[in-house]
Amino acid sequence: MSARFDHVVVFVPSLEKAINDFTDLGFNVTRGGAHGSTENALIIFSNQSYIELLALRRVWFAPFVRVASRLGILEHLAERKGNIFCRLLLWVNGEFGPVDWCVRVNDLAAKLSYWKDEGLQVLKSESFSRTRLDGQVPRWYLGGTRNIDLPVLIEDITPFDDRVPLTGVAAHPNGAEKLVQMTLRVSDKLSADKMLRKFLLPKVCDSNVDDEDISIGDVKVRLADHSMTRKFALTLSSTELQVQQLDTTKCHGLTIDLV
Repeated sequence: MSARFDHVVVFVPSLEKAINDFTDLGFNVTRGGAHGSTENALIIFSNQSYIELLALRRVWFAPFVRVASRLGILEHLAERKGNIFCRLLLWVNGEFGPVDWCVRVNDLAAKLSYWKDEGLQVLKSESFSRTRLDGQVPRWYLGGTRNIDLPVLIEDITPFDDRVPLTGVAAHPNGAEKLVQMTLRVSDKLSADKMLRKFLLPKVCDSNVDDEDISIGDVKVRLADHSMTRKFALTLSSTELQVQQLDTTKCHGLTIDLV
């Protein structure tokens, strides 16, 4: 399996409010469970991509993690280990809103080895798990680099359906069906374009180097400069005939178009 677009991460101050907001917008929201100090919910589409709503749990974890992160304690520990937590700390140490994106691969170790051989500073991959509300525990690996123009890579240990339950959740009342395009704001479009094509696309796609869009699985990735006010913009295919842009406040900083 070639690389597939997996999900966009949106860091929110309150998971309950985010769930209510996206439900009001006409999405089915599935509670994902707890990751230790964090908890999440998923908005899943029929092409196995999704939006992850991620929040610090409303227990002692939340103030402790935020304070420790702002004091640099967590960053110092992550730096010493040189692992993917160096990247993940950016998710909870900045402003709320869309923070990152993930691409699914079937051999994370091989992909990271290639990246390292090609001169990228690779962060050590780590295993993660989440306890779902029904008690099941999906597990996966995360890996990547510090370069935020490249996505975090994810490889499932347990079956994908354990992490992203597909049955009965992809039919959204607002008509949303598939994630068809993500627009990503980058500092240097030319540099980011070359990097994404080199490190994510299979060699057979080299002939498409002049294409404006980069296709990762069945999701197109389009790059934009800083004239784009939001870090991420998503285009979703819809069963509805009317094109509409959803309320960015209720989307917690995401720009979402239904087309």
